Amino acid sequence: MSDFFRSEMVQGDLQELAKMQEYCMKSMVVFPALSPEKKMEYFDVLQEMIEKQKVFYARLKLSGPDNQEAQDMADSIKQAAMMYGASEHEDANVIFDDLISKVETMKKALEAEGS
Repeated sequence: MSDFFRSEMVQGDLQELAKMQEYCMKSMVVFPALSPEKKMEYFDVLQEMIEKQKVFYARLKLSGPDNQEAQDMADSIKQAAMMYGASEHEDANVIFDDLISKVETMKKALEAEGS
């Protein structure tokens, strides 16, 4: 394991992202039955998780070409994004920003339903 992944900060971020992902997956399964407040909470956590993933991706890319493990993880994130429709040449940050925008749109739609 590279020094990047041994870092306490990185380990903490990975644990936090895993908890957020678990919360989002559990909430997604029961989403139609959630109260409007719980749905908004889900969207807030989802948006925060995507923003943290974006920051983590940037840190992976900035870790340098000598850190093969970090570069491999960054490449895996890019490959996963391509499976969801991103082009090979599209910057991953654009994909993260697009996802954040979509969550914001869903939050606004939920707020409009409550009005």
